[in-house]
Amino acid sequence: MARRIRWQIVIAALSILIVSGLLGRLALRNTVVANPLSGGSYREVLLGAPIQPIPILNDPLADPVGRDLAALLFDGLMRIGADGLPEPGLAAGYEIDPAGLVYTFHLREGVTWHDGDAFNADDVIFTLRTLQSIAQPGEPALAQIWQDVLVDRVDDLTVRCTLPAPMAAFLSVARVPILPAHLLAGMPPEQWVTTGYATMLVGTGPFSLRELRTDGAVLLANPDYYAGRPYLDSLELRFTGSLEAARAAISRADASAYGERVDVSPDPSQSLAQASLADRLRRSLVPLDEYTLLTFNLRSTPLDNLTFRQALAHGLSRDALIEQVMAGMARPIATPILPGSWAYNPDIAWYRDDKATAATLLAELGYTPGADGMLQRDGQRLSLELIVDTDPRRRAAADEVVRQWAEIGVTVQVEELASAELQRRLAEHTFTLALHSWARLGADPDVYALWHSLEAFNYAGLADPELDNLLESAHDESEIGARSADYAAFQRRWIELAPSILLYQPLYVFVSEQSLGGVGMAEPESASSQLLFGSEDRYRTVTRWFINSYREIQGDLR
Repeated sequence: MARRIRWQIVIAALSILIVSGLLGRLALRNTVVANPLSGGSYREVLLGAPIQPIPILNDPLADPVGRDLAALLFDGLMRIGADGLPEPGLAAGYEIDPAGLVYTFHLREGVTWHDGDAFNADDVIFTLRTLQSIAQPGEPALAQIWQDVLVDRVDDLTVRCTLPAPMAAFLSVARVPILPAHLLAGMPPEQWVTTGYATMLVGTGPFSLRELRTDGAVLLANPDYYAGRPYLDSLELRFTGSLEAARAAISRADASAYGERVDVSPDPSQSLAQASLADRLRRSLVPLDEYTLLTFNLRSTPLDNLTFRQALAHGLSRDALIEQVMAGMARPIATPILPGSWAYNPDIAWYRDDKATAATLLAELGYTPGADGMLQRDGQRLSLELIVDTDPRRRAAADEVVRQWAEIGVTVQVEELASAELQRRLAEHTFTLALHSWARLGADPDVYALWHSLEAFNYAGLADPELDNLLESAHDESEIGARSADYAAFQRRWIELAPSILLYQPLYVFVSEQSLGGVGMAEPESASSQLLFGSEDRYRTVTRWFINSYREIQGDLR
């Protein structure tokens, strides 16, 4: 009897080991995935409130919450796809003539406005022609691009746009949110708010507006959305003017999510990017399509000398600057083509932080240390003037530049200016060094307007035939492979010439409940996790967001 019991124990133990092994093998070869189900209400707290949510009147820099609403309620002919490239939106497709001048958009059939009226070419014509004629557009640079585009109605579902010159970035420009002609035609844009449209905001987007209050908005899933009904039933936005209140809402589970720029905190060390989070929360850090840079005026001495610029580049540690100014919560970048863009060249690198090399190059140019250790030449002290605006972060960055270059013997005098005065000095090229930022660079990597020798925004005065040819080719050529090759060569040449130093790219931090699925920012392979084109771009995948789900094991036991 005892022997029989012992054998039963042995058999039971072996069975347990076999089953455990099979289960372990199953776990290794299979993945438990969450499959989305419709339903659920998403609540997000926003810092600020909408000022002007009507799209073409909205200033995205001054009114980001208004832009958030527009992203959820409206569509353009084109939109940004999961891969970061433009894809059809309200347009089902498009054709480009061989010369790259005529874009013919074929509109989707069966699209309706949130009030039930049919969407057609009249809405597109009305929106784009209004953008061309409006006195105060929300984005003047965008309106300027459309100014010379001839927009024609071919039929109810076809619109033709004729450009004065080829522009490869035009499909990205065609993301202008389309407005309803049946509600707004015949009224001057300055009267749209007084008619009540600003509280109705009828669009064609994935969500429709149910209620807009001073403290929040309630949006409902659009059941007839052309790209498919969103999984979420409703989306509630809560507005607050307090950074502390916004963070408290996500901390207390009063909201499903909250996002902010990492530089919104007065003290960079207090960034939400570094705060401790509850286990139920998930954090994503994504770069924005902007950067802060140190522009050299290549028209003035000694910045017109390439060796001198290279010495300054070697003498500045951007990592140390980011740590000092941004508590490490920003990313150094090498060229004006941003990492995360399809045109970015990962094989290029900026000048290494090397004070010894900087000193050697400056010595070759005839600069020698004076009695105080600062450099001079021909009895003249090497002193550079740096202009910056009153933004605390940029001023702190300027001070760090002063500190670091003092280590290589370069004296820098900082002049703090009002923003408008800084812009005037940049435009008139009356500066030696300038520390400033470019924001909302957009989904297309075209930097023609910023670095071509004939463009007004080329504040550095960079004039290089090779660069001009590359920028012209990439600006005109629509084939992405050819453009990518041009931009790769542009980045190599730009670094060789060192016309400026790109200091850092700011980050956006998004904190959400672990139960919120489908958010592209949480997926390393997603383009939206690598670069956001404005903070409202976090909604790029909003139709796929879900709260309700069921779980299943995928994979085969082999």
